[in-house]
Amino acid sequence: MSPAIDFFGFSLGRAFRGTSFGTTFGPAMSLRGSPDRSIGVWGARRLDPLILLVEDDFVLRCSLAELLSEEAFRVECCADGDEALRRLQRPPPPALILLDIMLPRINGFELRALQRKNPMTADIPVIAISAHDLDPQHVDELDLGPTFRKPLDIDRLLTRIRSLTGHA
Repeated sequence: MSPAIDFFGFSLGRAFRGTSFGTTFGPAMSLRGSPDRSIGVWGARRLDPLILLVEDDFVLRCSLAELLSEEAFRVECCADGDEALRRLQRPPPPALILLDIMLPRINGFELRALQRKNPMTADIPVIAISAHDLDPQHVDELDLGPTFRKPLDIDRLLTRIRSLTGHA
């Protein structure tokens, strides 16, 4: 049976790998995170690269956090752009930001623009994810780097994350 995550009474897990992503129910392991329950820290060892995962969809956020943790990344999760902006203002900086574009409060484009204005965070690479096609001019203006459309090609996404973080 595939591993799963227990979130406040809900069990979520990865059903399959390949060209798309799904969830299933299964045995649970606990989330290690902050008391506000929207920002969580996942991961294995202290030296593994830290990824800031900014995604408002609860199931996708949990599933991606589990997957990245299994791939030996540390993951901090934020449910909206405002939380992510506050997280970027404190150390340690993430090695990479995995950023949904359509977010509440501060959207992904606004967050990226604010991130680039801060010299402490400007050089952190960003992978944009969206359910919609993104305007190429907007992507270029904000130097968003690689963009992925939902449903996500997980193998391609992991390859790109490893490439940008230097984590084999």
